[in-house]
Amino acid sequence: MPNNNFHYRMIKARVAETIIKELFQYCGYNVYEHGMERSMPALTGKLNYDTSDTAMQIRKMPDFVVQAPPPLNKLHYVEVKYRKASEFPVSSDQIENYPYTNAWFIIVSKKDFRCISCQQILAGEDLRSNDSYLLENVKEFGLDEKLVKQFTEYAVQFFEGVE
Repeated sequence: MPNNNFHYRMIKARVAETIIKELFQYCGYNVYEHGMERSMPALTGKLNYDTSDTAMQIRKMPDFVVQAPPPLNKLHYVEVKYRKASEFPVSSDQIENYPYTNAWFIIVSKKDFRCISCQQILAGEDLRSNDSYLLENVKEFGLDEKLVKQFTEYAVQFFEGVE
């Protein structure tokens, strides 16, 4: 299956999003679907060639708003990406005009989950540089390490043979 097939990419993205959503919910978080695909499903796939500011902001809406369990109740924007090799983005210029500068990016791959904030990317940090970017090590979320590893195994199983 070609990697540039819109529907194939959407399926991979939704599987990765579902795995992360279930992990956060299992850890006691409230997870609210926020992305364009859920907030404005009629626009999905129709903004591909529209480069207006409004279209770009809609296309870049984070997938979720997650709320930490009580007593914290802290809210976070979360954008989930599937990448077969844990890389995103290669450089900060890829998200230079990203409108949600307080968002967190969770990269689901065939081997691990990595997490980096938009601010860290803009500061030139690279999520591949060390294990502090593994989702289970990101203190902002405080997720249970064993559960993250369990859900990572789910991802490994689901993405076996996927490009």
